[in-house]
Amino acid sequence: MMKKLVKLLSVIIITSLFIPTYVVLAATNKEDKTLAQLRKDLAAFKNEQANAVKNANKTKTEINNAKTNVSNKQAEIQNNQQKVNDAIKEIAELEVEISSGKIELEKLVKNFQIASGENIYLEYIFEAESYEDLIYRYAVMEQIMNYQENKIASWKDKIERNEQLKVDLAAREVQLNNQIDSLAKEINNLNDELEDYFDIKLGAEKEISSTQELITSLEQMGCKENQTLMQCITAGDTRFIRPLTKGTITSVWGYRTHPVTGKPQTFHNGIDIGGNKVGTAIYAAANGTVGKIIKKASCGGNQVYLYHNINGKKYTTSYLHLNTINVKLGQVVKSTTIIGTVGGQKGTGDTCTTGAHLHFGMGTGWYGADYISGSTWQARSVNPASVISFPAKGKYFYSRI
Repeated sequence: MMKKLVKLLSVIIITSLFIPTYVVLAATNKEDKTLAQLRKDLAAFKNEQANAVKNANKTKTEINNAKTNVSNKQAEIQNNQQKVNDAIKEIAELEVEISSGKIELEKLVKNFQIASGENIYLEYIFEAESYEDLIYRYAVMEQIMNYQENKIASWKDKIERNEQLKVDLAAREVQLNNQIDSLAKEINNLNDELEDYFDIKLGAEKEISSTQELITSLEQMGCKENQTLMQCITAGDTRFIRPLTKGTITSVWGYRTHPVTGKPQTFHNGIDIGGNKVGTAIYAAANGTVGKIIKKASCGGNQVYLYHNINGKKYTTSYLHLNTINVKLGQVVKSTTIIGTVGGQKGTGDTCTTGAHLHFGMGTGWYGADYISGSTWQARSVNPASVISFPAKGKYFYSRI
């Protein structure tokens, strides 16, 4: 009995040391490039665009087939993202349960004074004042031992499930990125014919010029040629919050009929937030760095793109149809920084808006740094409402969290 209890207590201590702490799974940054690599990517992109102009003779059938594939893959990407979110939620719930079980067991052990020392077991049993008391105390110890054994078995099972969930998360993340990359290549292969498929597009010229401006900004920041961009751009955060203090979603992320052109099945890679007058302050959705600024685009107007490092994973957030831009390229911002103001009013030359609102987008990786193509940005699009808590379309929110 004595040896069994001591051995059991040792197992409890060892097991508690190896209960994993929950951390949001972050994908490995395989594309964490250096400034020198970014220069090469820009040169290669310029060549690709030159060749695309020469080879832009795609048949309508090919384009329609590609659109179908794009739709299917976007749906698959969305499903995978939901699976990742569900798995993360399950891990969090599991960790709470494990933590609660550990606290409960520690209280029980403390109550019966068997937390340390071998003699306490004997003292507890043999300090009985009668034979009946001795039997009772022995029975109590047996119950505690059985309880502990069952609890340990339960913990082991939950720990194994926890670890398997993390493995599944990693596998899903790899699968998701592979699908996104494949989708981006397919879109790029269609060249300019598929531009109308998207709501908002910059065009190769602005993509090239904005990345060249980014390179100049990185040089001015003192980034070294062989220093990774993650090392040079250091601002990090743990979560995203809403970019406005008030508003309502007027158009959701995904496929829709374009409100201006009337074209069906155009992909809207963000959410439109209305309910604010022109000039309302727009904040950064998280700590980050200004990575791309576009001024007076014919579709999207004034635009700001921020680079984020959220728990070790790269994201880009976009803010379109701005009335004013209040930040500079390369500027480090906090979630309290006003990056611009609401615009979108008519008469500004922005042909892709029907009134004052913010188009708020989000995607994985750093658009303009990790990749240059707008097609890749579209393919890596993430539904902001799946990452940040927003009320349903048409309902108002009145705070940033």
